[in-house]
Amino acid sequence: MHYFLLGCSVMALIYLSAEEMNIHVYQKPRFFGVKTGRSVIIYCVSSQPSLPANVQWFKDKDSNPLKNQSQKIEINERTDKRNASITIRKVEIEDSGNYFCKLNNTHGPGTALQVSRYSEPHAVLRRSRIKDVIIFLQAFLLILCIVVPLIQFYKLEKKEEADYEEPEDDHIYEGLEIEQCGGDIYEDISTYAQPTDAAWDVESPDQE
Repeated sequence: MHYFLLGCSVMALIYLSAEEMNIHVYQKPRFFGVKTGRSVIIYCVSSQPSLPANVQWFKDKDSNPLKNQSQKIEINERTDKRNASITIRKVEIEDSGNYFCKLNNTHGPGTALQVSRYSEPHAVLRRSRIKDVIIFLQAFLLILCIVVPLIQFYKLEKKEEADYEEPEDDHIYEGLEIEQCGGDIYEDISTYAQPTDAAWDVESPDQE
């Protein structure tokens, strides 16, 4: 019986040692999207909260850990009442990046911080209207590029049709007036048209 209890104790110690070696580190939240001038807090949580922890913070896996800065960065160690955390005040565009905590030589999965500039509502509305105007102008220019060549082509076809005339049949005697021919023609024709007696039809004086 004593040996059985001793074995169970040894197994429990081995199990606890293995659990201590397999510490998992989590970060909350995993993503931050904020405007400039805001403050953010990132938490580093251990799967073994009862164990003592030494926490360090890095940006973009830089080899140099972040330090406390009175007006910018505040690093809080883990206690019995709170988790380890880092506070970044009045964030700027250059503060964007990935922040990692390192707890007992175990890195966390990281938290992505995306900082964008703050815009007034009327400024956003004005930019939106300008974009709409630009889109309208682009569409109008595209329509002109399509319609103008079609109109030019249509006008060119109409001009070619107007310049082309159907050939007329030449009528030599069309419109020729009788007066233009002159009366001599008809007189000459009538002279040649007078009948003449054939030689065998003329009676000789000797023939009775």
